Amino acid sequence: MIDLRSDTVTQPTESMRKAIYDATLGDDVSREDPTVNRLEEYAAELMGKEAALLVPSGTFANQLALLTLAPRGSEVYLADDCHIVAHEAGASAVISGTQLRCIDSENPWLTWHEIEGKIRKNKDIHYPAPGLIEVENALGSGVIYPLEELVKIYRGASQWGIPLHMDGARIFNAALASGIEPRVIARNCDTMMFCLSKGLAAPVGSLLLGEKATIEEARYNRKIMGGGMRQAGIIAAAGLVALNEELPRL
Repeated sequence: MIDLRSDTVTQPTESMRKAIYDATLGDDVSREDPTVNRLEEYAAELMGKEAALLVPSGTFANQLALLTLAPRGSEVYLADDCHIVAHEAGASAVISGTQLRCIDSENPWLTWHEIEGKIRKNKDIHYPAPGLIEVENALGSGVIYPLEELVKIYRGASQWGIPLHMDGARIFNAALASGIEPRVIARNCDTMMFCLSKGLAAPVGSLLLGEKATIEEARYNRKIMGGGMRQAGIIAAAGLVALNEELPRL
């Protein structure tokens, strides 16, 4: 039987199983796991970002971005049907303490015009401060975010001094469908994440990417969230196979 419920129910390939068995391991909390280090370096290079950090899941990566970029009590602007709102069990209330400003778009995707209209531009004792903008590509519906709109959002966010995080759980599918290189899409955000276990057949793992200073802070916050894994090379080994063997097969 071919199970078509989701791309998350796939089984690791034989190459992945062998790579897991043969992986060279170390303590990743001490940055001594060579397989993890290799995966993070490769992922950053692939997406044109300065640094990457291995985390257990996509939800973990998104919530880690909120915790790292958005001050507690600040406002996060995002679509009302996005993964953070609909499928992450209210984690932002528990972990980052941010206020989600959910936007109901007239389009399949949020536009900069819609986001800018929600930003509280005047400093007021009654208002939460702007903290973060979040977008998805591809969206949960499978729709691909138009690159020109992402460019507008990133430029607008930068002008207001608000960081932009991209939930790119299935960024490689979006890139393939749109004919745009993943790293070109990734230019239009401060941080982004992608999953190894969605569409790429790895059993577990996601990566958060961004500037070195941001990822260093995220590494500290990963520990706070209980994501400091030890011999995590058994996860990273399958992730390397996913990027080297399964990604070209998409």
